[in-house]
Amino acid sequence: MSTSEVIYDDKRLSNISENSEDSLQSHSSEGMTYSQTIPSQIPHSARYAHAHYTHTPHMPKVPEVVRKRQYRVGLNLFNKKPERGVTYLIGRGFLENSPQAVAKFLLTRKGLSKQMIGEYLGNLQNSFNMAVLECFAQEIDLSGMQVDVALRKFQTHFRMPGEAQKIERLMQVFAQRYCQCNRDIVAKLRDPETIFVLAFAIIMLNTDLHTASMKQEKRMKIEDFIKNLRGIDDGYDIEREMLEGMYQRIKAQEFRPGHDHVTQVLKVQQTMVGKKPNLALPHRRLVCYCRLYEIPDITKKERVGVHQREVFLFNDLLVVTKIFSKKKNSVTYTFRQSYPLAGLVISTKEVPHYPYLMEVRQRVDNKVLIIFNARNEHDRTKFCEDLKESVCEMDEMESLRIEGELEKQKASLRASRPNSTTENRDSGVADMELLTTNEKNGTLKSDSTLKRSALSNSLLDIHEAVH
Repeated sequence: MSTSEVIYDDKRLSNISENSEDSLQSHSSEGMTYSQTIPSQIPHSARYAHAHYTHTPHMPKVPEVVRKRQYRVGLNLFNKKPERGVTYLIGRGFLENSPQAVAKFLLTRKGLSKQMIGEYLGNLQNSFNMAVLECFAQEIDLSGMQVDVALRKFQTHFRMPGEAQKIERLMQVFAQRYCQCNRDIVAKLRDPETIFVLAFAIIMLNTDLHTASMKQEKRMKIEDFIKNLRGIDDGYDIEREMLEGMYQRIKAQEFRPGHDHVTQVLKVQQTMVGKKPNLALPHRRLVCYCRLYEIPDITKKERVGVHQREVFLFNDLLVVTKIFSKKKNSVTYTFRQSYPLAGLVISTKEVPHYPYLMEVRQRVDNKVLIIFNARNEHDRTKFCEDLKESVCEMDEMESLRIEGELEKQKASLRASRPNSTTENRDSGVADMELLTTNEKNGTLKSDSTLKRSALSNSLLDIHEAVH
């Protein structure tokens, strides 16, 4: 597919950088109004600068704001159902239809959930996904690293799935790539398959050492780790010094996926007290923050500063809080209410007592949900812009969901008819849920000699599985 790349700085992907490692106590919240200054526990605004996507010349031209919205919708779809998101992005011309392009996309683009990347790469039944996994590994340089160090780097790009078969396949691909990058190290081994067994053992050791619910006395000791890996190299032992180094490094630092947009949402959630919904979901990202004032009655004048609210706008949810406590370097918020964005209408008014009024209503019945007054026109304008665009994004998501459900019903009706064919199938968004013929026929056969009995949560007798 011939593509020409266009670069956008789309603030609404998130006003919070997914890669920021700033301290949660790095900024003061004093004097804070709109989202350009973030609450003290949350890293400073950094906007997803250079959020790349591709535009194909033959795609119908649409306004830039719509194009950006479509891209965000594609990310949302990926973070809910990865295969559907990839198909949507390919269909809209943001992504080339090749394993190489998708692999690079997963590695380099912001706004993708590490958890959902892991789900996508671990889909063993989809041959296209498996091809993407191979290309994904080829993009990562593992040269000159010990096996555990290389594996730590490899798994920062996604969250490891929980199923043993998926982990096995991921470790096979990792081991192949490691052997390509470290031929000198592999040359010292009697069997290259040893790298795969080591990698799987490292994953299980990491789980054993860092599972919070496991009692300390039951955790794997270094002697147990070494004992259980005896004879894994074609009947010979791995150097004890190498295994000791692996054990100590894993014990000192747990394997974790890299930061993504959900990391920031979780930090926001941790600042809130009271009964609140679970905010840290794979598809949810923080768009902006704004200090506003809730107005119970627009005809009644209130003293300045009363009903102060700290409002967090996520891509699918409006969360209203108030300050519970404020310390030198931290603020805690009390959760008050939240509103799903789909189907909302935002309007502005000017009344005698409140010149910067904003009204949030339900489109279906015109019911007023909440009324805010901003500090100034700038805050009102920027917040309304972000809120309206986020509502449009969620309305588009809802339209796709409805279209998908309708298409499923049509498909079910066609399947129930004896002479049904797919010749008259309606074209539409729901097609992205259909796998291609190659994807449907994709299978995976493991080359590993590691027996299924060894793919457990224990390292016991793992060496027996390779003999």
